[in-house]
Amino acid sequence: MPELIITSPDGKHSIFELSKPEITIGRGGDNDLVLDHPRISRLHCVLKPSPNGDVSVTDCGSTNGVWVNGQRIVAETVIQPGDHVHIGGYDLQYGSVKETSLEIQRADMPQSLNTLLQPSLTVASRARVFRLARPEAETPGSLNDLYQTVKRLQRENYLLTVLYDAGRALHSKLSIDDISAETMELAFRIEGVERGFMLLFDDDGRVFRQTEVRYRRPPTSETPPIILSRSLIERMRSEMVPIMITDLSADERFRGAQSMLASGLRSAMCAPLLAQKRLAGILYVDNLQQTAAFTQEELNIFAVVGTQAAAAIDSYIAHEALSKQILERSALERFLAPEVIEMVTANPQEIRLGGVNQKVTILFADVRGFTSMSETLPPERVVEILNEYFTRVANVIFEHGGTLDKYLGDGVMALFGAPISKGNDAENAVRAALGIRDLLDDFNRDTGARNWPELRVGVGVNTGIVTAGNIGSPKRIDYTVIGDAVNVSSRLCSNAVAGQVLISESTGTEVGSVFRLQPLAPLQLKGKSQSIPVFNVLGIQIVAAVGK
Repeated sequence: MPELIITSPDGKHSIFELSKPEITIGRGGDNDLVLDHPRISRLHCVLKPSPNGDVSVTDCGSTNGVWVNGQRIVAETVIQPGDHVHIGGYDLQYGSVKETSLEIQRADMPQSLNTLLQPSLTVASRARVFRLARPEAETPGSLNDLYQTVKRLQRENYLLTVLYDAGRALHSKLSIDDISAETMELAFRIEGVERGFMLLFDDDGRVFRQTEVRYRRPPTSETPPIILSRSLIERMRSEMVPIMITDLSADERFRGAQSMLASGLRSAMCAPLLAQKRLAGILYVDNLQQTAAFTQEELNIFAVVGTQAAAAIDSYIAHEALSKQILERSALERFLAPEVIEMVTANPQEIRLGGVNQKVTILFADVRGFTSMSETLPPERVVEILNEYFTRVANVIFEHGGTLDKYLGDGVMALFGAPISKGNDAENAVRAALGIRDLLDDFNRDTGARNWPELRVGVGVNTGIVTAGNIGSPKRIDYTVIGDAVNVSSRLCSNAVAGQVLISESTGTEVGSVFRLQPLAPLQLKGKSQSIPVFNVLGIQIVAAVGK
């Protein structure tokens, strides 16, 4: 199995097996291999193992690139075992796990024991198997004792095998039906079990599922149904311990259970399915013909099978809940900064949804001249350029605590202060605007080597009261903001020339002490009866240190 030996920036090592035909690597939580480092993009690169043992690596437009053995790659590159791939602060060494065989040798047996074991050779495995032969009548007493000891050990070994298989098999099942079927398969490996089924309860203690009754031999029209008395179920709820019935007709605990007595039941075992300190269900088996059909050892194994089944059900439910959380978080990661996601998940009650008025800062950024530029490029190249540009823009927005509202052709809309305010939303928005403007220097330098056209962007920022909430139809709902403040930000962006960040007076009032602002002539914006004051952001305010 091909693998990556991962060395983190702090020197810790781990191994990741390349078990899929395509493995995505990046900082985003929806990647196959998540590497949390500020120099790693949300989707950084892709690895593709091939059947011949080679692995190719492709850079997905990352900001800081992918380096193989010290060389930055510009196209899909094949790596060999021993090669080092550097991503951010991580070193990924490609290698392969060698399979080894394990040989087990049979130990010599005492001669007296060999007389009891009759060897035979199986055709399928060619392995030596020993079967227990009953001693003759004239066999000495010591040999009879040895026979009984070996037979007891055989039985204990068999039950331990059932126990081992329970732990191994149940936790590999991926549905309640699979867990139920495997549990009954294990229960029927106990000698004496003729019928059985599982009863499952919900969080309120109500029965929500009963598995189909399983029979060792096909039932006839005269086979009575399984009847569980209320007293048995209530005893299981209150005591939550396994119960064994050796002879129902003589069992004082169920003397009033007339329905069970009428069913002809002789022996039974019942085990609780305990999940997170609650009764998640009952595992039941019985025998209609034989009294004392089960031993205490078998009850112990049966109870452990029930415990393993409950743990498997618990794991399945937890896995489903975790999968749902991962999907929800993955959806959030597409639009929210990591620290905002932490705030949302830690304090969901603070999210104001459903349409409320709140103060936010809105940012619009638009590529200048991209429409005419795209007319001269193949469509796939246009998509490739936009994808790489938007990846870098989204990273800047997230780094400053913003929410990615939507993409608008070659433009983007971001929110600062919704769904949760960080207290300095206007400042964060202007810092993000400058970051978007400045990232184009690196972007154009990186893409110039690929003969891509240079991009220039204009940005508009405005602060005001908007209506925020889930807006749309029952089939498609998006979280967004609407209001005049949104329109003003969009108009400012339309009036910004390439490389310019225009902000409104409301935003400038909040950030004037942080940034160098250049007052411009008031703008007459579409839809406004009066012109509004506008400022051009030149950069961050430089404060000189004054010595005493």
